[in-house]
Amino acid sequence: MQQANWHSSCSVNSGVILLVEDHDIYREVVRAALGKYLPHFEMVEAGCVADALPLLHSHKIDVVVVDMTLPDGSAIDLVEQSGHFIEQGVKVIVLSSHSTADMLPVLSRRDVHAYVSKEQGLKKLAETITAVCSTEVPALKEQELALAQAL
Repeated sequence: MQQANWHSSCSVNSGVILLVEDHDIYREVVRAALGKYLPHFEMVEAGCVADALPLLHSHKIDVVVVDMTLPDGSAIDLVEQSGHFIEQGVKVIVLSSHSTADMLPVLSRRDVHAYVSKEQGLKKLAETITAVCSTEVPALKEQELALAQAL
């Protein structure tokens, strides 16, 4: 049987984003903003870990944007259950209203590529998506700087 998600091939200009956010209204706002900032990206959506996992299997996801706290688990639960896809190049961005200090355990994980606070805004999220899809990945440098400052 052929795997639906062979590898990630997002470019700075296009790809598929899996948005995992349990609050419907906020998810709609994020979808609209990313549609404006990243018009060449497609988006699929889920409201919880259980709904996100089948989408990883059925779509060629390039970037997962996941809220830290979900009704059936956390972003880390999703990451740990998505290891195969992350190994194949799927990038993970955690989106949360938690402080950077609270997010230190997440920021130190190798399978989380970036963190964006909801307070930073959706333009910052779009910039981070673009960054993790680029070859330079400046978002990782920002993440390392945030981690160092929080210590």
